Amino acid sequence: MVKEMPKGLIILANGFEESEAIITIDLLRRAKIELDLVSMEKELNVISSGNITVVCDKNIKTINLNDYEFLIIPGGKAVFNKHLESYTTKSIVEFFMNKNKLVACICAAPMILGKYGYLKGIEYICFPGCESDEFAGILVDKTAVRVNNIITAKAMGATFDFAELIIEYLLDEKTSNKVLNDVYYQKTTK
Repeated sequence: MVKEMPKGLIILANGFEESEAIITIDLLRRAKIELDLVSMEKELNVISSGNITVVCDKNIKTINLNDYEFLIIPGGKAVFNKHLESYTTKSIVEFFMNKNKLVACICAAPMILGKYGYLKGIEYICFPGCESDEFAGILVDKTAVRVNNIITAKAMGATFDFAELIIEYLLDEKTSNKVLNDVYYQKTTK
């Protein structure tokens, strides 16, 4: 019997950090992990923080969350301008957390997890200045960290480590190593 590959979604809103999104998408697809780009805006076109237009596969209003095994949220201005005050984002995160499915957030996006109490008592990392005592989490000095079904990462420079942890979680370390070796990524310290 052939193991079915996990399918996930990355939610994009205007102001998302393009490198965190695109590099993650690229590396996961190299690992043969299916990933839908889902717009949080009215249109499929979403504009990144660097003013790059990305055409998403689907709109958030047209998807069924039960079709997905994991969620990715990149950082950038979108976190502040959309996600932190979005009932839709809150509902999506709650759906994945309640089903114990992977939720991966990078840069400012771990603030979403912190705001809703999901970082309480666990190690996490985020963009410097985005941490808060209110999260009641354990801020660590790493590029990326995984605790149970939560992966957090520091910033754009940690995107390869972020994607590596996602691939390891969904598939295995051998696959993540192969993907990173194929793009000549040299690991630094974690």
